[in-house]
Amino acid sequence: MNNSIHTDLEENIKDIQKSFHHTSSLSIRKLQMGTENTLYVALMYMEEIADTDKIETNIIEPLLAFDGELEWDDSLVENVSQKIVKTAGINLADTLNELTDALLNGNTIMLIEGYSKGIIAKNSQMKERSLEQVVSERSPRGGMVGLTEKLDTNIGLLRGMIKTSNLCIDSMNIGRLSKTAISILYIQGVVDQDVLTEVRRRIDNLKVNYVLEAKLIEEAMENPTKDFLFTMSENTERPDVITSSLYDGKVVVLVDGNPYGIILPGLFVSALQAPDEYNQKLGRFSIRLIRLISFIMTIYIPSAYVVVSKFYSDQLPSNVADTLFKGDELLSPFWSMIVLFFLLTVLADAIFRIPQSAIIFVSLLATIAIGETAVSAKIIHPFSLILVAITYLTSLLFASKQMAAPTNALRFAFLWIGNFYGISGVIIGTTILIIYMVSRRSVGVPYLTPIIPFRIEEFNDTFFRGRLEKINNSKHSYPNVDSKK
Repeated sequence: MNNSIHTDLEENIKDIQKSFHHTSSLSIRKLQMGTENTLYVALMYMEEIADTDKIETNIIEPLLAFDGELEWDDSLVENVSQKIVKTAGINLADTLNELTDALLNGNTIMLIEGYSKGIIAKNSQMKERSLEQVVSERSPRGGMVGLTEKLDTNIGLLRGMIKTSNLCIDSMNIGRLSKTAISILYIQGVVDQDVLTEVRRRIDNLKVNYVLEAKLIEEAMENPTKDFLFTMSENTERPDVITSSLYDGKVVVLVDGNPYGIILPGLFVSALQAPDEYNQKLGRFSIRLIRLISFIMTIYIPSAYVVVSKFYSDQLPSNVADTLFKGDELLSPFWSMIVLFFLLTVLADAIFRIPQSAIIFVSLLATIAIGETAVSAKIIHPFSLILVAITYLTSLLFASKQMAAPTNALRFAFLWIGNFYGISGVIIGTTILIIYMVSRRSVGVPYLTPIIPFRIEEFNDTFFRGRLEKINNSKHSYPNVDSKK
């Protein structure tokens, strides 16, 4: 298809119809405008996503009712868009690609016989769900409204919360086959410029056919060969979390069609934080330390139990060893852990796949099979079941922080290491894990900052929540160490 707009109206219509493969969704409305010097006009729009009421009221009626005079010169198209069309959002297009993109976004295009410019009237009516309460990141106190799948709605929510002209929004379309709108949000004068530059660079280098999920943008912020364990970004459906992150100098990426915002850089300490800590005094000093301890417990409890049972049970008092390890169970502590984790993983996955009405039945069935029957039949030791339950309970604190996959992987890794190499293997594995975490970068920012590298000025909002006035007035910056990593 020739990319330039022709002066011949019928030829333009044929080219656009051809680009849409003559779909029945593409509506064409031809009009005659004026009495003495008649203008032949064609309106084109997609029926399912355009607001036809606005088209009739703001475009068709003014065009048909116009009886004034217009100069038949190069400025006629501009005059029509400025003097006749009542739609608030108006753009002029010079290419057919601009017109097709406008149609795909639910807008109406207007072509005039004899002129090689088109008018784009913004009157889309995309279907979207209403604003609803946050589901995946519930909080006892704080904002209750979550993001939606509509990019403009999400930006409107954030605009209403961040009342400053320094809020900048860089919008662009990504995708060769199907274009998806994304927006980069930051607050000028507050944002870390190194982070912003790196985010822009990685998005500019992204070459894909389409963007279906925001996860594609998240992976673009990672090193595919090194960031295989932890996610180097944070996502949230809470506007208040996004607002707080922007005030902290971070960058947020929104993707049209996804009810989540991507926060960059994504740091380890972010997994310890929750919105309600900033709305009440409860947990101000202790809750983050409890989450850190829980992170350690969910990784090391199974391996510690296996190590003690296999290498150190003879050194324990006989009554303790008999209670914790000795017995005539069919499976050893190591294989008991493996089987229980496997069954619980299958159960958790099945609950999200089956009809909601069957969840209670499946949960009851799993409780009988995994708990009562397995212990009564002396297949597994009851203490193994207790430790697995504690392990899963502590892991739930990070369920909404994209830490489920890393904790599961590390839990199994240290379980195998502990069984075959004992305490020395666990220590070596822990050392390697710390070195790996220290070496990771999120868009150039060390993943463990402000712990490593140590930055005491940032500790007023790390392991405890300091006074809100001090946090509010502090200037945040991030050490940028080789942004190419």
